[in-house]
Amino acid sequence: LFILNVFHGIYPMIYQAVGPGMNLLILKCLFTWVMVFPASFFMGGTIPVLGQFLIRTRSLFGATAARIYGINTIGAAVGAFLTGFYLIVLLGFNQTCFVGILISSAIAGVSLVLSRKPELASAETLGESAVSEAEEKVRGLKKFVSNKQQAVAPVVAIAQAVSRPVIYAFAFISGFNVLALEVLWTRMFAQVHENSVYSFSAVLIVVLVCLALGALSASWLAKRNAPPLKTLFGLMFLSGIGVSISPFVFMSLTNRLEMIATDVSFSSYVLGLFSTGFGTIGLPCFVLGTVFPFLMKSEERYADQPGKSIGVLSAINTVGAILGSLVCGFVLLQYLGMWRSVQVIAASYFVVALLMPLGKGPLSVATKGMTAFLLLISFTILSPATLPVTGSVAGAPPEKVVEVWESSDSTVAVVQNSRGGYAIKVNSNYSLGSTDAEMAQIHQSRIPLFVYPKTKSVFYLGMGTGVTAGEALNRDYFKEVEEVIVCELSAKVVLASEKYFSSDESGYDYTNGLFKDPRAKILVEDGRNHLMGTNARFDMINADLFLPYQSGTGSLYSREHFQSVKKRLNPGGVFVQWLPLYQVSEYEFGVITHTMLTVFDQVTLWRHNFLPGAETVALVGHQDESPLPSSDLDVKQDKLQAIAGAGYQDMQNLMLPMNEQTILLFYCGNVTASKSLFDSYPINTDDRPIIEYKTPISLHRGKDEDRPHFILDKFATLVDQLLENTPPMTDPMLAGRSEASRKLPLAGAAFHQAWIARVTDDQDRWMRNWGGFLENWVEPEEGISE
Repeated sequence: LFILNVFHGIYPMIYQAVGPGMNLLILKCLFTWVMVFPASFFMGGTIPVLGQFLIRTRSLFGATAARIYGINTIGAAVGAFLTGFYLIVLLGFNQTCFVGILISSAIAGVSLVLSRKPELASAETLGESAVSEAEEKVRGLKKFVSNKQQAVAPVVAIAQAVSRPVIYAFAFISGFNVLALEVLWTRMFAQVHENSVYSFSAVLIVVLVCLALGALSASWLAKRNAPPLKTLFGLMFLSGIGVSISPFVFMSLTNRLEMIATDVSFSSYVLGLFSTGFGTIGLPCFVLGTVFPFLMKSEERYADQPGKSIGVLSAINTVGAILGSLVCGFVLLQYLGMWRSVQVIAASYFVVALLMPLGKGPLSVATKGMTAFLLLISFTILSPATLPVTGSVAGAPPEKVVEVWESSDSTVAVVQNSRGGYAIKVNSNYSLGSTDAEMAQIHQSRIPLFVYPKTKSVFYLGMGTGVTAGEALNRDYFKEVEEVIVCELSAKVVLASEKYFSSDESGYDYTNGLFKDPRAKILVEDGRNHLMGTNARFDMINADLFLPYQSGTGSLYSREHFQSVKKRLNPGGVFVQWLPLYQVSEYEFGVITHTMLTVFDQVTLWRHNFLPGAETVALVGHQDESPLPSSDLDVKQDKLQAIAGAGYQDMQNLMLPMNEQTILLFYCGNVTASKSLFDSYPINTDDRPIIEYKTPISLHRGKDEDRPHFILDKFATLVDQLLENTPPMTDPMLAGRSEASRKLPLAGAAFHQAWIARVTDDQDRWMRNWGGFLENWVEPEEGISE
């Protein structure tokens, strides 16, 4: 924890020295290594030390070592479950770490007490005294020896011996493949999960539980004195089969990558995560988990010192695991893709099985022939290469996958709907935007830039399709903009945007020249890290819509992030954080708002649209308490013309003018002046990631239960409360605006209420709020007939 704080302190200096890219990634890895090495180093010594003290008889080495490994892995699964589902959300990261420190300290104390007992105070070396009679017969040496614990060692028949280099090779391959497969399985489930912290925790727990059960079964096999070489052959053979069929089982259980149902209670959703996980990878992972622990049986004949043998094998296995995760994440996924990578790893099990010496008997030849046959069909009949890598949401309109990119961070796809519109999707279900929603994306730039028309530099945290950032380059509206910096985490998203959104088949550029305009610069980097590290300042920082429940996204709503953002603003600058109210409950909205209030001198609330059920807002953090810029633009005739001849039933056809004067129609109120409304909500921090952990729980409800999302009347009531607490006529943020302009927030509130009444078919409310909109929309001296 101390080193992490040090890293945060010196990160800006490092970032400015090396910039984004591979060098920065290497430095981050080095700092991570320094941070986790001391604890991990000593944790890695516990199982070998336990083995040294618990294993006193060579013939029991394999079974006992496998049992220790299995019990340890069960502990890992329990730890992952408690931490992922309970401890962090209840205690936060630091206190959860302290719980681990206390547990380790308690174990140390108990160990110290036990070490004072003479019968436990020393460990014996398993020398010749523990060699069984059967093994001596094999060697032709018939002798009996005894040690101070036992007169004669138990008898063990050694049918086949496995050389030590082969044991080490198996240990490496097992670690490499298991961790490579965990990366691939996580990517598989990312196509059908919400990708919250709970879905990733579920995959990890499934893997750990199955590995633990495999280790315990290996202990049972070791006790039965099964021939090590033939047993290992069988395990490799079954592993190859299990890995080969796992993609097809997964496709069947998920209805060809259909997203797991979310309109259920949280407990039902979690049950669905685990059932899909165990159903897909349970059996193959169980078999894979048997391989490494069973190697302890093969190591038995060499185990003069149990702790040393366990330590060496564990180290080799772990080195393989490290390389497996790295190679799979940064090479296999990048160049082979998800399904081809699974295919290659499955084939590796068959190849290893074919290379194992089983003799020349008919049974050996038959089994080798069957292995070769399965290897062949794994690249033909059972090849997963033709399976889709991106799925859909149940009930959604059909889409055609145009192009897919797979990389270490995600699977990015461009899809096309029946109308010919394009959309970018990440991991099957998360849409970054589409050509059909062009105006909605444009408004994410227009609204704040019309409020602050003198803005010269804009930083966009998140690019999506590039439509939003491209609008800032619109010279017809925003002539003052001189610099647009766009930070996007995924290089494949940038590639998809440039290829399909900067020029469609007709030559239309949805991004407004984002990839060509010299004023624009696109960075492939984590946006939060960039703002932490850069010394550049901006007039406006515009943060895209982020799914609050997605793993890692919650940090973009933390106090520490908001503090970094504030430092990167020029005097008078603003931070615009867009929020999808249809993806949060009132609780999450309150948490994010309270968190921003603790950082920014002034916070205001702005709406993005008036569509009931699809409400999106912007929380705007102001660098200081300066009022909004004034405007002398004359829009009287434009306002009158927009509603000429319209009745309340014509609402959906209105084309209301949007400019620097009428933009106050989208103003929802002065949040700082009503901050007491949010005092009861906790603050989202890096240590207490409430948004990331609470949102998935808040939003899950059964089909027949009310939606908890902060939309419709829930949001409308808040706006009314803000405008009542600080009326627009006395709001200091609107001090530079005319009386007519100050009435526009009231017009916007009434307009939204009228839309709600329209969709709920409440005629009286509809007409009443339509009248309220007209009353506050027109200039006072103009008036208008009903």
